[in-house]
Amino acid sequence: MLITVIFGRVYCSFLCPLGTLQDIVIALARRTGRKPAYAFSKPQNILRYTVLALTVVTLFAGILWLVNLLDPYSLTGRIFSHFLQPLFAWSYNLGILLLKPLNIFLNPIQTASIPLPDMAIAAFFLLTILYLSVKYGRLYCNTICPVGAFLGLLSHVSIFRLSLNEERCSKCLRCESVCKAGCINPQTASIDMSRCVGCFNCLDACSTAAVNYRLPWRRTKSSSWSPARRGFIFGSFAGAVALLTAFHREIRSVAGIVSANSAPPVTPPGSLNAERFSQTCTACCLCVAACPTSVLTPSFLDYGPAGILQPKMNYEKSYCDYECNVCGRVCPTGAITGITLADKKLTQIGEAKLRKDICVVYVNHNNCGACGEVCPTHAIRFTDRENILYPEVDKQHCIGCGACQLACPTTPRSIVVHPHPVHKKAKKYNAPKPAADSKSPPDEDFPF
Repeated sequence: MLITVIFGRVYCSFLCPLGTLQDIVIALARRTGRKPAYAFSKPQNILRYTVLALTVVTLFAGILWLVNLLDPYSLTGRIFSHFLQPLFAWSYNLGILLLKPLNIFLNPIQTASIPLPDMAIAAFFLLTILYLSVKYGRLYCNTICPVGAFLGLLSHVSIFRLSLNEERCSKCLRCESVCKAGCINPQTASIDMSRCVGCFNCLDACSTAAVNYRLPWRRTKSSSWSPARRGFIFGSFAGAVALLTAFHREIRSVAGIVSANSAPPVTPPGSLNAERFSQTCTACCLCVAACPTSVLTPSFLDYGPAGILQPKMNYEKSYCDYECNVCGRVCPTGAITGITLADKKLTQIGEAKLRKDICVVYVNHNNCGACGEVCPTHAIRFTDRENILYPEVDKQHCIGCGACQLACPTTPRSIVVHPHPVHKKAKKYNAPKPAADSKSPPDEDFPF
């Protein structure tokens, strides 16, 4: 916001990851001969401000589904983690299979298990943005992106602005032909600063120095921002926010906001509770991409419609590494707080429950012990009955890491982690002290 008030929408060209992706696509299109035909276009104010208004009012109500879908930072993260990364891994693993007949063996790449709806959504947005970038430049930024619309409002009061000197302008249309935002109208010598993304291509293209980037000492025809329009937009925002505030609980209930009394998925350690996580996670899925065991996978509607695409712990595919707290270090919104590794080892995100009616030890009276072998907190104990070790779960030491569920050989699993909607603290395991050795010291000739 501060950068925009001073310099205009330069964030969209120099800092936004989705903007960078679009610029890369545009550059590749030019190199392949598919140069976009830029031209001035009328602003789609109804569409972009409607999307912005809906995003803002739902955000005030604690509903993040529009933010999750449209936020450019989160959208870029999902494009890479939900679509491009799995696509690369599949291609790489296919190449490994093709090399096996040549006696060349390489390790395959493991990625998170991405649900098909999540992958389809990421692919849809990627293909849409690719098409719009190649055909129309930054049209997505000025029609759909709520961040672009919000920064466009702020750019009306920016300190430095682009302006077009009508006296110097030769009507060569060079500035219009390089404007990715389609916001320069040489016929009226005006620049719509609400749509200008601050790429400054027009400064290089203008041969008569008619385009300037300076302090607006005098009012120019840069945009049509009448007091009536300003009053209407801000009045609509205020009314919508007031309405959402009045019916806050009802809207949250209809939208399916996760509450402490519902049954949400297991959330990552550091998220504190499911309701807080659902209201602060923007589904950028950086934690999914960074998770070394790929236990974090994107959900679809597991948190309700309000928490679409937010990640969850998937113990059917993997487990949470006891010696890892990477997800809290990469989360940009604080949905997963950066707790220390020592605190993470004592955070109960869930509780393992044993189904004795399925467990092979209780059903067939055969030793197994798979769950106990992988438990990092010694929460699974065994009782010896006639040389058969029967497992039991010590709830006070279980942290819900899911290692036991993944290791369980039965189908369905006989030990399953149930989520704690509000995370708890486990008791630290203290190994019992060994009994004093009463045997006589070993013979000096045989010291071992």
